[in-house]
Amino acid sequence: MHKILELLAHNVRSNTRPDFVDSMFIAGELNMSVQETKQLLRSMHAMGTVESSMDCEYSLITYKGMELCQ
Repeated sequence: MHKILELLAHNVRSNTRPDFVDSMFIAGELNMSVQETKQLLRSMHAMGTVESSMDCEYSLITYKGMELCQ
């Protein structure tokens, strides 16, 4: 989960207008299956560390998630 948060935090830090990140991109960057990535994103969404689409296809880190990265 921490690696996903770091990847999403990098998206926010490196873009003046960050956008949602595709779960396929996250899976590829972290050498994980898309299914495993979406399952983790669902859990992280429930914890409030990411904001995800209904199908967890796209996600963006929340302020709470950013706090955990520091």
